Amino acid sequence: MLRHDEILGLFPRLNFLDGSPGLWLFVLELIFWVLVAVMAIALMRFRPAWLDYAEHKLRQAAQYQTFWLVAFPVSVVLIRTALLPWVPVPTPVMLDEFSYLVGADTFAHGRLTNPTTPMWVHFETFHVNMQPTYHSMYPPAQAAALALGQTLTGNPWAGVLLTTALMCGAIYWMLSGCLPSTWAWLGGVFVVLRYSTFSYWINSYFGGSVAALGGALVLGAYVRLRREVRRRSVLLLAVGLLILGFSRPLEGLCFSIPILIAFAVQLLRSRALFEKKTAMRLAPGVALLLMGFGFVLYYNWRTTLHPLLMPYMLNLREYHVSNPFVFQKANPIPQYRHEAMRTFYIFHELPDVLRLRTESPAYLMAIKGAVYYASFIWPFLLLMGSGIYAMWRSELRIVLFSVALLGADLFLQIWPGHAHYAAPATGAFALMALFSLRSIRNTRRWAGICVSRAVAFLTVLCLLSPVVECLRDPYSIHPIFLNPEWQQPHAPFKTAIDLPIPLQIERQRLQSELEKRSGKQLVIVHHPYHDVPSVDWVYNGADLANSKVIWARDMGYLKNRELVNYYPDRQVWFVDRGQAKLIPYEQAMLPWKLAFDSPPFGPASDQGILAKAEKTPAATPKRQIAVNSTKEQTPH
Repeated sequence: MLRHDEILGLFPRLNFLDGSPGLWLFVLELIFWVLVAVMAIALMRFRPAWLDYAEHKLRQAAQYQTFWLVAFPVSVVLIRTALLPWVPVPTPVMLDEFSYLVGADTFAHGRLTNPTTPMWVHFETFHVNMQPTYHSMYPPAQAAALALGQTLTGNPWAGVLLTTALMCGAIYWMLSGCLPSTWAWLGGVFVVLRYSTFSYWINSYFGGSVAALGGALVLGAYVRLRREVRRRSVLLLAVGLLILGFSRPLEGLCFSIPILIAFAVQLLRSRALFEKKTAMRLAPGVALLLMGFGFVLYYNWRTTLHPLLMPYMLNLREYHVSNPFVFQKANPIPQYRHEAMRTFYIFHELPDVLRLRTESPAYLMAIKGAVYYASFIWPFLLLMGSGIYAMWRSELRIVLFSVALLGADLFLQIWPGHAHYAAPATGAFALMALFSLRSIRNTRRWAGICVSRAVAFLTVLCLLSPVVECLRDPYSIHPIFLNPEWQQPHAPFKTAIDLPIPLQIERQRLQSELEKRSGKQLVIVHHPYHDVPSVDWVYNGADLANSKVIWARDMGYLKNRELVNYYPDRQVWFVDRGQAKLIPYEQAMLPWKLAFDSPPFGPASDQGILAKAEKTPAATPKRQIAVNSTKEQTPH
């Protein structure tokens, strides 16, 4: 249940000793079980009485399920808030995070989408649609959670904290319907420690907690509906399905299909579906689902002007070279309006497509397997067989089908794996881990008890170790910044945390500096030629006209001039992303101003020269010649 770069917080550099992370994770799991064996032998030898007493008291406390259903979410808020002096509110880093924040700001302004500004081409950026309206390409659930936090506290991250707390409560509620209260309590403790401290789900804006919340509600409601069809359980099932549909539609659908089929078969076999009482109990949930489906059509119509065209599909069609699945052909390369966007999609996405077409897909499968293994299975891989066997013999075997179908979907996608892609199955993986641990405890009575206690203790220690590292060194530098090999464009294993985060720290610094100035500000960002912007600076809020600071792309002196003239009330700055230094725009453009605004290159000069200048990024005249000569030789 750990991500590969979150496993050993006290020894983070061990995760990057080799380009085969799955192998290192398995070695770490073997070490974990060696320590479990040593501790279990010690417990069998000394048999401390206080452990029996503590376990007895915990078993009694675990019976108060209503109390823990409230206590676990509250503890998430308290723990993470207490860590703020050492682990502060996260700064958005990845392209996806900024896109979610655009959607959050849109909802916080009371709109589903935003009108497109006439200058939209200057603000074009990744994972955001500028036409026909200005909106995030992602489904709305995560943005809605961030908007709630922004509305209530002024900070979108409060929405991340709230949804993570609700997720932990929902997973405990789901586990309490599947397992005895003591085991559900143990699972609740593990989930809280796992996700309320160092996890990137609570320390970023990606949104894994929202989809995991939906998956836990679906699974928990299904378990209760197997026993009795009640209106409350039906409504919770519908809410979970809607959360999945509004957060990760494809993955949520794959996870939910086996559960829905099993529920339908149960109703048909018992003939309860044809009873008026059952129909009355199902009606509110069905009505809620129909309303949600209608909202999806309306949301698509408002954002893309077509009810059946999702914003994600529109963005995929307009910008992306690759399609989601390995069996789909690549798209024709679009006509990009910005060199930075062209290099990102061609040099970041296209290599993965070509690698899948020309080499064995084992490379990508190994990376995905390592990520999902570390995120949801470690350190229970060696026990997972017994846990799966125990679940197969129970009424919960349908969970295995849901996880298998979701896994097939994830491994057929060309994108590198991330834990939040599999978020709908978070509760299911926690259930499988607890089944595995129960299989140990039920083997031989005293030996099984000692081993299970050792596993629980060492797992908690691993979950807390990243927090200890942050408390010990809150300014630690990630190992990728210390190892030149990992800074190469095609390093063997990169994830979200492996990207050039200091660039985003610089952007945040510049943003803070500009917000302190009087008046409105406009920043024109120049990318070094053929820079692959794994992180980007050109992101803005929903209301461009009234934002204190807006960021735009450098499109050359003449194109920039129309943008500057459109915002005459703003102080204009120029920044080269490689230097991260604000320069007054007039000062930065002085060579171009002398070249194009003075005779003989004034407005009546040769139109061919001006047309060529429009395509040239703002730089010195010497830089212009180098860029043009290189660009002509670049294959499309």
